[in-house]
Amino acid sequence: MTSSSESDEISFGDVQQVERQTQRRPDENKHFAVVPVFSPDEEDLRVYVDVDAMRDMESHAQSNTGVELGGVLLGGQYVDEDGRPFVIVTDSLRAQHYESTKGSFKFTHDTWSQITRERDEFPEELQMVGWYHTHPDWGVFLSGMDMFICDNFFNKPLDVALVIDPCRDDRGFFQWTNNPSQRTRRTNGFYLIGSRFRAQELEYYAARLEGEATMAHDPRFGGHSGPYPAPVVNISDSRGAWQAPAIMAMLTVQFCFLALVAWKTLAPLSDAESATARDKQLQAIEERLADIAAIRSEQARLDAQRAVLDQVLGEVNVAPQGLVTSLMEERQRVAELESSVLDKGSRVREAEAALRREQTTRKQDKADLQGRIARLESDNRRYLDRNERLTALLSDTEKRLEKYEPKAKSEKEDTAEGKTERNWTWYAAIGVAAALLLIVGGALVFTFGRRDDEEMFSEEKNPPPNNPSGGPSAS
Repeated sequence: MTSSSESDEISFGDVQQVERQTQRRPDENKHFAVVPVFSPDEEDLRVYVDVDAMRDMESHAQSNTGVELGGVLLGGQYVDEDGRPFVIVTDSLRAQHYESTKGSFKFTHDTWSQITRERDEFPEELQMVGWYHTHPDWGVFLSGMDMFICDNFFNKPLDVALVIDPCRDDRGFFQWTNNPSQRTRRTNGFYLIGSRFRAQELEYYAARLEGEATMAHDPRFGGHSGPYPAPVVNISDSRGAWQAPAIMAMLTVQFCFLALVAWKTLAPLSDAESATARDKQLQAIEERLADIAAIRSEQARLDAQRAVLDQVLGEVNVAPQGLVTSLMEERQRVAELESSVLDKGSRVREAEAALRREQTTRKQDKADLQGRIARLESDNRRYLDRNERLTALLSDTEKRLEKYEPKAKSEKEDTAEGKTERNWTWYAAIGVAAALLLIVGGALVFTFGRRDDEEMFSEEKNPPPNNPSGGPSAS
């Protein structure tokens, strides 16, 4: 549920790989008291957390359950003499200047600058070994954006991540794995460490973190640091919180019955009806009072048994005072959680049903789309076949045209040559005819001209006689 800025917007300083040193594990060092929380096994990366550092992170988680909070873990990463790796968390730095909501936590430049400045005030060997953040009422897991932070800023093989859910009172460490299908996994538990003089305090605090003990003075937040738990003084009613509403309900029922009796008594009825009604009312009231007396007797018996158990357990020093009452309160809380889980399960089933309906609709849409694609592919194949046939027909036509083109060209050339020859024949005939006409015309002109000349010449030689009368003249 955690988000982060883009990787090119955040510079997490010199998060470099340092060579791991060989060191004795805290559980092999008499100076430390070591108490397991939950059930760590041999396959888990051993994570040792200083009890005071754990208290500080738990206090930080409880300070605001409306948004996600976080910070970094300081300590060291080592290997023991047998070469087995382990991590020690001795301190933590709370992130400030952050951006967060109910379901997100964002590191900013100012956050990292503040963490870097504070880390510089610690010894150089105290390095960042991971980070922690809260999931208020979301459960303990690493979301996709949590993995973004792990991948980009806490990606050394021994870096760890702590997730705390202050609402569900759960917490857990996550380690890297070499399995590509499950890159990180939650460890089965971790270890609390402290001075050997605080062994009993560590055991009591570990039991509290596991949810096995409750106390009025919660060691997650208080400043008590002695070897024993802080004394508990119960000044409240030892009965559960559910008993007060139950008593109020019984008193309300009694008041309703009394009101009903008063109303029936004041209502105008005949003597016989009034006597019968009063008898029934009295009988009902007596039965109800008997039930109430039985409930009170049973409640008193349970209170007495609980008080005796609390006293006995407190006297033999096997449990803190008020343990039975706390267990009953815890049982009621578990019942409420079960009811909440059932309700959430119902909502999950409804969501699954809606998802299945959506998947069915999508499958139908997919089938329809596939049918349309098949039809389009069939049409496409039909058009491709038609295109191939047309292409073959066009190619055949072009080949046939190529065969006819030389013949047509030859015929065209022959036609042009014949036309040219015919033209020259006509021109020659016309020329010959013109020449003949010129010759005939010239001959005619010459012939007629000569006759005219001869006649004129003969008249000049023999002029006609002067005969005015017009008769023939005598010579």
